[in-house]
Amino acid sequence: ALSAADAGLLAQSWAPVFANSDANGASFLVALFTQFPESANFFNDFKGKSLADIQASPKLRDVSSRIFARLNEFVSNAADAGKMGSMLQQFATEHAGFGVGSAQFQNVRSMFPGFVASLSAPAADAAWNSLFGLIISALQSAGK
Repeated sequence: ALSAADAGLLAQSWAPVFANSDANGASFLVALFTQFPESANFFNDFKGKSLADIQASPKLRDVSSRIFARLNEFVSNAADAGKMGSMLQQFATEHAGFGVGSAQFQNVRSMFPGFVASLSAPAADAAWNSLFGLIISALQSAGK
């Protein structure tokens, strides 16, 4: 779990991003796939598709809304060690089953704080790095 201070920073940073989660979620995936094109292949709906096709896909908002909803759960419970432990374990097990591992989330960690900052949200780079560090550790524990 994160410290109460980091959890608070995370919540402040996340609130304006999540407030417009449909548009921001889609923008996040486009940014991820632009920076790490191979990432799209981990999503059945986007595997082998061009960025233009992904951007035009009605599935983009569906997938991004699921991602942002899950991120919102992590942010909302970031300081609760008990909840985070079980959430991270479930998340890691699910993603390991999809073939998604720590390397993919290291990519996300490398670009997500900048993405959040680009939306004029309060900076919380260290807190985001800590949260993604927990996710990466959980995936590594799951063998991914």
